Amino acid sequence: MKLLIAFLRLIRYPNLIYIALTQFLLQYCVVAPVLEYNGEGPSLSWPSFFLLSLSTVLIAAAGNIINDYFDINIDIINKPEKMVLDKIINRRWAMAWHTIFNMAGVSIGFIVAWQIGHIYLGFTQVICSLILWFYSTSFKRQILIGNVLISLLTALAVVVVGFYEKQIYESFEAIMSPTGRKLIQVIGVYALFAFVISLVREIVKDLEDMIGDAKDGCRTIPIVWGVEPAKRICYMLLLALQILILLVEIRIGFIGWWPAIIYLVLFVQAPAYYIYTLLKKAHLPEHYHRVSSLVKWLMLTGILSMIFFKIFL
Repeated sequence: MKLLIAFLRLIRYPNLIYIALTQFLLQYCVVAPVLEYNGEGPSLSWPSFFLLSLSTVLIAAAGNIINDYFDINIDIINKPEKMVLDKIINRRWAMAWHTIFNMAGVSIGFIVAWQIGHIYLGFTQVICSLILWFYSTSFKRQILIGNVLISLLTALAVVVVGFYEKQIYESFEAIMSPTGRKLIQVIGVYALFAFVISLVREIVKDLEDMIGDAKDGCRTIPIVWGVEPAKRICYMLLLALQILILLVEIRIGFIGWWPAIIYLVLFVQAPAYYIYTLLKKAHLPEHYHRVSSLVKWLMLTGILSMIFFKIFL
């Protein structure tokens, strides 16, 4: 049991649940209702969608393993009590599972792409796998690029669901149809939300891990530019998030989705402002850890807003 718990911590199972939940809600609360509203149906059957989501989760799990593998020296300083590698799980076993998960995730991705007749879509998973490898080995230790790459991958976990819909991959005419435009708009908003909120969390995590990162030679934003400039970037990102949500509220206000607006105000905008106030006061690792945890909850409340498409469409 101890080994199983350690393994689940190694692959960061809560993050994997977030990914699976995001894709499930997007497919069945956004994509399917939008298509059905326009007299069409999703391109992926339930088994095919399950395989696509499984592929994404496996590659993310492999990325989490390799990230911990190359972060051992940093974690010894920043969070020794939470370490799994070398304490419970052998490094060689970790690398073996990383390889197995990557190969399985990429293979499943190609199977789904082959099923819909567009094998090239399978290379999306290959690219994600490579980015996660180079992030862990190099980009993570470079200023800004690592943060942006992880945030792009978070957004890609949203966008990839749309890649497999014929209204997007079939032709330019399909994209420009009313259904295609609506799908792109909705998926684009959620992808942008995922990118921005993920970038905030990545910078806050850098603030939390400054001591260990500095000793390992990492060139993160707070180390190179300073704590206050790093915070200011987070403030700007949180402001951009508030503006994005406000624009969405104005748009759905015209069609009378008032319960959705109330939800966004109470469970997305208000928490985002609270995170801003906490971040302004934060100056210790435990303060930044709390902010990072709240950002994850904000991700969840944002994801759950997809349910309103299922209710109103």
